[in-house]
Amino acid sequence: MTFAARISIAISGAVLVAMAVVVAASGTRVREAYLDALRGSLEARIDAVAQAQSAATSRALAEAERLVRSPRLLATVLAGDRDDLLRTAADELRPALEAAGDGAGFVFVSDTAELVRSAGLTAAAADSAASHALAVARSGEASRVARTAAGAMPMEILAATLVDRSDDSVAGALALVRPMRFPEPLQLPDGTALETGLSLSGTLHGTRLEEPARSRVAAGISRGDSEVSAEDSSSPILAVQRPFAAGDGALVVVATLGPMRAAERRLLLTGVGAASLALGVGVASATLLGRGLSRPVAALSAAAERIEGGDFDVRVEAGGRDELSRLGARFNAMAEGLAQRERYRRVLDAVTDPEVAAELVAGRLDLAGSEQEVGMLFCDIRGFTALTEGKEPREVISLLNDHMTLLTDVAYAHGGTVVKFVGDLILVTFGAPRTAADDALRMVRCALAMVVAREKANEGSAEPIRIGVGCAYGRVVAGCMGSARRLDYTVLGERVNLAARLCSKAPAMRVWVDAGTRHAVGPGACFKPLPPIEAKGFSRPVEAFELSTLEETAA
Repeated sequence: MTFAARISIAISGAVLVAMAVVVAASGTRVREAYLDALRGSLEARIDAVAQAQSAATSRALAEAERLVRSPRLLATVLAGDRDDLLRTAADELRPALEAAGDGAGFVFVSDTAELVRSAGLTAAAADSAASHALAVARSGEASRVARTAAGAMPMEILAATLVDRSDDSVAGALALVRPMRFPEPLQLPDGTALETGLSLSGTLHGTRLEEPARSRVAAGISRGDSEVSAEDSSSPILAVQRPFAAGDGALVVVATLGPMRAAERRLLLTGVGAASLALGVGVASATLLGRGLSRPVAALSAAAERIEGGDFDVRVEAGGRDELSRLGARFNAMAEGLAQRERYRRVLDAVTDPEVAAELVAGRLDLAGSEQEVGMLFCDIRGFTALTEGKEPREVISLLNDHMTLLTDVAYAHGGTVVKFVGDLILVTFGAPRTAADDALRMVRCALAMVVAREKANEGSAEPIRIGVGCAYGRVVAGCMGSARRLDYTVLGERVNLAARLCSKAPAMRVWVDAGTRHAVGPGACFKPLPPIEAKGFSRPVEAFELSTLEETAA
């Protein structure tokens, strides 16, 4: 996946998550605010309805208590004439029945049985009224309020005791029955309808709720819950109740939450639209930003690949002031530094051995010098002055370059380090700057190989070159030495001088070595002892050997 694609996905994902959180949080806050406002409306509505119902009940009860004190009504009851009682009661109760409206009626009972009932009552309402009236007459209570759901409409029964004032005995009881009428549903501005009903004996009456919402509200009211909520249903509702001060049952105000759900859906759709728009803008912005970032990153990557391939002249654009421009400027500075370092490296490789150059560049070479066991091989041309007499300087340089190239190739083939060229002389070390277990063996192999290579090069040559080789092995000091302004890698010590002396005394196409070399090479090499050699710089004759052959198995 490209850098630009990753940026686009990251930014788009962040925008999408942010919008989802905003929509979810907004939906939650809207729902909570809506429910809080709706609870306030429900409380206000049930307070108003409860107050109106209480006033109507109080008025009806006062009327019933007034009627039972009527001498005419009491005399008619005591006379026991049912028809007369029915006419008298209808005449006396006419104002109360007209105030109660259609469906109202009355029932008179003695202390043992029903006496008469009005024609306007349903059988179920009359039976319930008679039962309550008998209970009042037998209990000695002055009055009682009860409610029943008999019939299509809830009814309120107001029972009052008839007392014979002559002897304070109970003559019977009157039950005034009036239908309970609730106000029409209140329509809120958002379309929510507040319906009023009656909860009685586990059943909800007077609302347009359908099952199972009706049963859920009734069950909650029966448990005594002041609030019943069912937001998770297919017909979400919120209901509050207010128990009657007198009698059983409770007023209930119910609100359906359909408008809230509709508002939530509108909010969700609005949020989805806003999220889609924000996502589109985010994707477009992320794409532009990603491309703006990926192009310089891709250019840096391509430039880095070219530098890895050795092209240190590559540069990237770095003209701005942002972080990528500063990075590009630092990259260009780095490339310039690497190019300069490579130029130094090439010059260094040209003027010193590549192994020494690598150690110097890597910082592993001890510039102060260190003592170590090293093999020194000196090789120079015999009769060089006579060989170059009469030649132009260019011819001499060409001759020496060809000769030194041949010897250098042989030295490198045997793992040697070409330390220096001095005129027609070459110095090759084995064990400096890096030491190996077979340094002495590789040195003598290289010496013999130089002789063989020179002999082959001389074949058919008009001016054959003859060389002498001297080798010594022992402890020397190896390091970069010279002035503070210029250093030269070299080796110093008695063994170095001895190798140089052996080289100068060795006959043409012969290899002379010291006792240290003979001992370090071990068996497998054929060394011919030489008479002790008088060497300049040595107070005593030195022991020397001529190397003639070397077996491949020599250790």
